Amino acid sequence: MLEQLNNLLATYRANGAVGASLAFSLGDGETIAVTAGLADRPNDIPVTRDRLFKIGSCTKTFVAAALMKLVEEGKAELDAPIAGWFPDLPRSGEVTVLQLVNHRGGLPEFEYDIPMDPSLVWTPAQLVDLAFKVGGQTTSGGAAVYNNTGYVLAGMLIEAASGLSLGEYVRRKVLDPLGLKDTWSPATEGFPETRMVRGYYHRPKPAADASSALAEGGEMWRMDGVLPYSDELQDSSDSFPFSGAYGCGDMVSTPSDLVGFMNGLLEGRLLPAPLLAAMKDSRSRVSYPGTRLRETGAGLIASEYAGRLVLGHQGSIPGYVTVMEHDPVSRLTIAMTSNVGSGNRLSFYASGLHPVVDQAIEIILR
Repeated sequence: MLEQLNNLLATYRANGAVGASLAFSLGDGETIAVTAGLADRPNDIPVTRDRLFKIGSCTKTFVAAALMKLVEEGKAELDAPIAGWFPDLPRSGEVTVLQLVNHRGGLPEFEYDIPMDPSLVWTPAQLVDLAFKVGGQTTSGGAAVYNNTGYVLAGMLIEAASGLSLGEYVRRKVLDPLGLKDTWSPATEGFPETRMVRGYYHRPKPAADASSALAEGGEMWRMDGVLPYSDELQDSSDSFPFSGAYGCGDMVSTPSDLVGFMNGLLEGRLLPAPLLAAMKDSRSRVSYPGTRLRETGAGLIASEYAGRLVLGHQGSIPGYVTVMEHDPVSRLTIAMTSNVGSGNRLSFYASGLHPVVDQAIEIILR
C-alpha cells in the first residue's frame, strides 16, 4: 500500500505539482505519512513530514471547535443573537452565534475583493468593514452560502469572551488537549517559519471571452500588482498576509496533525456530544458551485470523495491546497496538502489534488 501511495504522489508531481504531503489513519490505528517533491524549488529542499503548509479554510474547523469550547464554558450561547457582541453590526439581532460558523448568517463576503497585497496588515474589524463595503447582506437562516466573514466575527467573539488571542485560545482549548504540536495560527501567534514550504501559484491570462464566474474559470483572488499573468508557476508564499485570513484561513499545519485533529474531534475526545452534534449534524445544502462541497454543518462540510460522503473541510490560499476528511463508515481519516495553487478552479494546480485524494482512499481501503 505504501508503495502505491508513494507512486500516486510521484505521478501527481510528474503532472505538475511541486510538493505534496499525505497522512491517514484507519480506526484506532497509527497515523501513517508519505511525502513527495519539493518544499523549496530553487534550493531543491524536499518535503518531509514535519514541513508546514498553509491550510487555508481548513482553519474554519479549528475555529468552529474553539467556539464550541467557549459555549461549553458558558461564555456564549449558540442560539443567542450576536448583537450583544457586535451591537453596531447591521442586523446583528437577527444573526445567531451558530450562524457565524454554519454559513447561514446572511453576512456579506470579502474574499474575492480583498487585495492580495503583502504590504498590508489587516485587523479583524477591517476585514468585516471590507465585507460590508463590497458585499450584500441577506436574511439570516436562509440557504447556506459559503462565507468567510462569519468566521472573522467568530474569532473576534472568542477573543472578547476569553480575553485571549484567537491563536492562544485555539491552542489551549483545541490543540493542547489533543496533543497537536505542529499547528499554529500565524495571524495571532508566532510560529516556526523555517519549517514552511514555499507556495507556487498558477496565474494564466484569461481568454478574452472567458466567463468571470468562478466555477467556469474566473479568477478567485485579486492578484493584480502582486503576480503577473504567466503560464509558469510563481512563488506566492508571501503574496498574502496572514492577518488577511484571520479566523477563516490563516493556520499552518502538517497532514499528520490534521488527521489527529479530525480523529480527536469526530471521535468525541474534544467536545461533549451535543456540541459535536451542533458541528456535524443538521446539515444544509451548501451553495459553492464547481466544488465537491455538498452539505454544511458548522465547521464541518460533507463532500464526495471516492464515491463516499465524507466529513471534513477543504482549504486553498494562493499557492496551497489542503483537504482533510473522515469517512464514518470505514473510520478512515485522511489529509493531504500541496504547495501549488491557482485562483482559476479549472487549473490543475487548483483542482488536481482532489482526484489524488480519491485514488488514495481507494488504495487504502482496497
